[in-house]
Amino acid sequence: MAGVEDLADADPLPVVLGWLEAHPAVLTALGPDRVGGYSIPPYPRLRVTDVPGGVENYDTAEVEMRIQIEALGEMDGSKAALRRLLYLALGALKELPRADPPLPGPVIGSVRSAQGGGFLPEADKRPRYVAWATVRCHPNWDA
Repeated sequence: MAGVEDLADADPLPVVLGWLEAHPAVLTALGPDRVGGYSIPPYPRLRVTDVPGGVENYDTAEVEMRIQIEALGEMDGSKAALRRLLYLALGALKELPRADPPLPGPVIGSVRSAQGGGFLPEADKRPRYVAWATVRCHPNWDA
């Protein structure tokens, strides 16, 4: 039986960030250094963060965590381009459980949509499309 402390090793956010940063389709669309946890130039970019909550199974150390994906643009950016970028990122995430070789970190069992993308401008009126995905994972005990 897994211990509760094993849940600390089941954080999928670093794996998700690493996957999107290196994904060929995302790199082609954005270029390097445009995926991260913050809204910093240059734009457009993807901001990827975890959302409070989720489900933890103390018996199996399996975790379901929500990840927020945001496509951020310039003040005069196209909403349609950001929506395409957001769905490109979601499509790339869908491939993560079949990554070969698997990325270091927890074992990703599945990625599924938790809430589809919607337009939700930033407080400074910067255009932004937001979606949520649920990532199911468990610690990598072989690492």
